[in-house]
Order: sequence, then structure tokens, then C-alpha cells
Amino acid sequence: MTVTRGMLVLFLMVVIGVAIVVTREESARAANRIHKLHGEQTAIEQRLWKLETDMARLRGPEEIRRRAMLMGLRVVPPAARTGAAADGRAH
Repeated sequence: MTVTRGMLVLFLMVVIGVAIVVTREESARAANRIHKLHGEQTAIEQRLWKLETDMARLRGPEEIRRRAMLMGLRVVPPAARTGAAADGRAH
């Protein structure tokens, strides 16, 4: 093998080695980014679940009654309504 061919082979091996190192580095960065995003997704999902639980609690009959009393509204059960008052019209 001539010196030129030897230098070419050495150059190609160096280029391939550098390409492998760069590829592995980029792969490690991507893995770290995926891990970080997964953590953020988990935190967001937990926040969503908490908000959905809070919303369900606020929509419950007891909470509605409590807030209506705080606002001074009179709560009339549907069974207590009669005649025209049942369809929303005043007596």
C-alpha cells in the first residue's frame, strides 16, 4: 500500500470516528430532552387531574348550595316548584 492510500484510509477512519462521536452526542442530547419533556408532561397531567377533580367538586350539589347561600340566593328544589313557576315563569 502506498503512502497516499494509507493516508486516505487513515483520513476515512478519522472521519468515520468523528461522525460516530457526533451521532452519539446528538443521541444523548435527544434522550435528555425526551426525559425532560416526559417529566413536564407528567407534571402537566397531574395539574390537569387536580383541576378536573376541583371542577367536579365545584359542580357538586353541596358546593352549589353553599355558594348560592353565600350569594344570598334562595335555593328551591325542583319538586317544590308548581304550575307556571316550574317552567321558569313567575306567578
